Amino acid sequence: MSAVFFFGGLFVIFGTYFQRSLPEQFRITLGIVLLLWGIYRYVITRTKARQNGDQ
Repeated sequence: MSAVFFFGGLFVIFGTYFQRSLPEQFRITLGIVLLLWGIYRYVITRTKARQNGDQ
């Protein structure tokens, strides 16, 4: 899921989705939020996997 959010954010930022229906500033903000959420989910998943592996 983290990859879906990350690449979804890239598609939104570069205008692949929501080209004309959203103002540019909102589109970029939404894209950055999606990118950060994807990175956050990746880090949390990796951290939990490492914790489970150490136990």
